[in-house]
Amino acid sequence: MSELRRDILSLSTGPNRTVAEYLAKHSPTFVRLEAVRKKGWDNPEGDRYWQNRREQSDTATEVAAQAFYDMTKQIAEEMQAKTSALTPGDLGVQPFQVLDICMAPGGFTWGTLKCNLDAIAYGITLPPEIGGYKNWFTLSAEYVKFMDITMLASEFGIGTIPTSHLDHSLFLTERPFVDHGFQLIFCGGAVLRTMQRIIPGGTIAVLLRRPDAWDVVHLLRQFNSFANIQLFKPYKKHAVRSTFYLVAKNVQPEAESVNAALEEWKKSWSRATFGGDKETGEKDPDMDVEAVIKVLAEFGPKLIELAIPVWKIQADALERQDFTKTRNDGRKKHPYWAKKRG
Repeated sequence: MSELRRDILSLSTGPNRTVAEYLAKHSPTFVRLEAVRKKGWDNPEGDRYWQNRREQSDTATEVAAQAFYDMTKQIAEEMQAKTSALTPGDLGVQPFQVLDICMAPGGFTWGTLKCNLDAIAYGITLPPEIGGYKNWFTLSAEYVKFMDITMLASEFGIGTIPTSHLDHSLFLTERPFVDHGFQLIFCGGAVLRTMQRIIPGGTIAVLLRRPDAWDVVHLLRQFNSFANIQLFKPYKKHAVRSTFYLVAKNVQPEAESVNAALEEWKKSWSRATFGGDKETGEKDPDMDVEAVIKVLAEFGPKLIELAIPVWKIQADALERQDFTKTRNDGRKKHPYWAKKRG
């Protein structure tokens, strides 16, 4: 299934549909993006494009892995140029420390140390032998932990793991770097771990997908209650994809709204990991439509303001792809497949 098709199907029911209907009424930019997404969905060449990208990722060579590292370095530089996220200042605490959760291949750590020469970097990343990327930016052993952060049960206040769980032996009680205070944290969605380690006034950068998905809308609203937030999407790298970064500055981890968010995230992880009759996980229940409408009435205008640049970059990039164009639109076609070299 192509990424465009998966996005459209996953957002066609429940709270996601309510969000989409609201945005369709209030944002021409969102309407434009949805239209070009649908063109890609309706064209079989779109499926071949995404299949080709998946195959390239699954068969990554050393050269491709190096290119991925270089790409993350370029994204870090662009993020800094557009948001100044990598230079939050020492905030009155020495030394300046940065934590990169899901660190590999290491481009964001590289970028941070380039901008902050005296900074100390720490990282947590998935070992390559269980599916993680190669870590190209080397840190000494005491500064990087190779582990699966989704198995850190103690982070969520879980003391006893059900013996019936298939992965019972894989859960960890370690809480890496929890006694450190960080001015800057990068993560790929592990927001609870970041809030337990960021210092007041610090910056958090979170990789997310689709600012129009309900769970993302809800998360953005939560962060907006205890930080100054903006959204960043690279202009060229992954421009056709729905990914973007939440950049939250001046984070206040002791705010009252943070406590409520932490409790919600803990319950959600516990339900996803141990919920259900078999204690192997279940989905969170859908939010009531009326509750979603209430959130949109309050946060919807801010959401649109934040997301318009993200939607515009993706729409522009998709419109340049061959699989979103009709045969008679008069525009020059560009091949969607990767050119062979040599």
